Amino acid sequence: MKPAIFLRQPDPAMSSPSETRSPSPLPPFGGFREAAQACLAMLRERTGVDAWFFSRGDGKDWLVLAASDDCYGVRSGDAFQWEDSINSLMLDGGPRVVPDLRAHEPYAAAPAARRGIGAYLGVPVQLDHGAVGTLCAIDPQPVAVDVGRWLPIVQLCAQMLATLWCHDVNLKETQRRAERAELEATTDPMTGIFNRRGWRELLALEEQRCRDEHTTAGIVVVDLDHLKQTNDSQGHVAGDALIQRTAHELSRTVRATDVVARLGGDEFVVLILGVGPTELARQAARIEQALREAGVAATLGYSWRGPDRDLGEAYREADLLMLDAKRGRHRDAS
Repeated sequence: MKPAIFLRQPDPAMSSPSETRSPSPLPPFGGFREAAQACLAMLRERTGVDAWFFSRGDGKDWLVLAASDDCYGVRSGDAFQWEDSINSLMLDGGPRVVPDLRAHEPYAAAPAARRGIGAYLGVPVQLDHGAVGTLCAIDPQPVAVDVGRWLPIVQLCAQMLATLWCHDVNLKETQRRAERAELEATTDPMTGIFNRRGWRELLALEEQRCRDEHTTAGIVVVDLDHLKQTNDSQGHVAGDALIQRTAHELSRTVRATDVVARLGGDEFVVLILGVGPTELARQAARIEQALREAGVAATLGYSWRGPDRDLGEAYREADLLMLDAKRGRHRDAS
C-alpha cells in the first residue's frame, strides 16, 4: 500500500533569492480545458493517486471531459458505460473514498474494477442542463489517502471545474446562436433547416471545437424511402409535404443546439453534440420512432465521433451504414 501523502511546509530560511522577489502576476487560464488539466495534474502530484478524471454523465454514457492519467490510457473525449463505473455506485450512495477496493465488495465487483483499480476517490457535481458529473481518481494500488486533508480540497476543485464547465457551455451556446444567425442564407427554402452549404460550414466549426476541447458528437443520416413514389403517384405537392414533415419531426426531436440539415432531395442529416456512443444510438432510435409515428418511412445510419475519428469520417460511415441498411431492405423485399 502506498503511504499517505502529506504536504511539506516550505522553510523560509531555505528560500532562494528569486523566491523572495515580488512574484509576477499569474495569467488566467484560457478556459475550462486548460484549467481542468492543471487542476487534475496538481491533484495527481499532491495526493499520490495516479489517475484523475472530470466526467459528465450522459444517459448511459460516461464522457471524460478532462483526464490526467498515465496508468489506464484514458483520454479526454473517451466514453464508457456509465452503469459499469464505480462513479455510478458512488452516486447511488456508496463511499466517496475507498483506499483499498478489496475491502469494499460492491466497488471491487464493478466491471470497471477489472481494469485493475486498487483505490478510488470521487465526488459528484451538478453540471449543465441538469446533468451530473464527477471528479474522481483511481489508482492501480491501494492508497492511504489523508481523507481529512484532501476530500474538502477535491470537493472545492470539483465545484470550481463544474462552474467553469457550465460557463463554457453557455459561452459555446451563445457562439453557436451567433454562427447560425450568420448562416441564415444557407437554409433550405422549403423546410427552413440548413442546406448542404450550411451543413458543411457548421460541420467544420463543430469539428474544430471537438479538436480544441476534446468533446464528442454523433451524426445520424436519414434517407426517405418513398419520396419518388409519392411524387409519381400523388404529385410533387404531396412530396413537398413529406419533406417538410420530415424536417419538422427531426427539428422537434433533437435539441436546439444540435444541427439538422437537408442535403438535397430525400437526404437529411443530424449532428448531435456532446453524446457518447450509447446515447447516440438512443437518440437515433428516438428519431426513427418520431418519423415512423409521423408516417415518414426512412432509413437511418449513425456513427460516433470520438478521439480517433473526426466528424467527416463519422458522416461518411453513417452514410455507408444507411446505404447498407437500405440495400438490406431491398434484398429482403425481393
